[in-house]
Amino acid sequence: MAIILTNGKYYITHSKTGAVMKVLDIEQAQDFHSVDKAILQKNKVPGKCAGYYIMNTDVKEKKHKKKKKRKRKKFTKEERKAIYQKTDGVCYLCGGDITFGSFEIEHRMPKSKGGTDSLDNLFPCGHCCNMTKHDIYPDDFEEKVSQIFLYKMDKRHEDKLSWKIVHKMLNKMI
Repeated sequence: MAIILTNGKYYITHSKTGAVMKVLDIEQAQDFHSVDKAILQKNKVPGKCAGYYIMNTDVKEKKHKKKKKRKRKKFTKEERKAIYQKTDGVCYLCGGDITFGSFEIEHRMPKSKGGTDSLDNLFPCGHCCNMTKHDIYPDDFEEKVSQIFLYKMDKRHEDKLSWKIVHKMLNKMI
């Protein structure tokens, strides 16, 4: 199927004699093959098609397929312990303390960018940092955090000489 007319409950179709009918089953709905043909049908019988709109079922099916989440690997307690011990219980992104029960496993190189579930790519991370980094490349993430920090500090201390000196030094380092 492709393009149909529906009001959300019923679908437009044609009988063998060509009469316009309303049916409950989407499988019986008329496929109009183009939006223009569906519009022509609506204009031919405006009374029967009042409240009906055009729906492209192919687009709907594609959206549902995209929404399927890929399965994440379930890590064993031993694997989680090994990952947690890599940083001695601190978030590898911000350095904040995290408990064994609350840490999340962060992929340094995101899986969406070709990263793997190998131990050398996995690090302990706090929830907030993990959500903030999301699937950004590590270098891009560090650059963005630096940019945000410098911008916020500029706004807060723009008139202070001490900040101007520190800002100049930080820019040389970054």
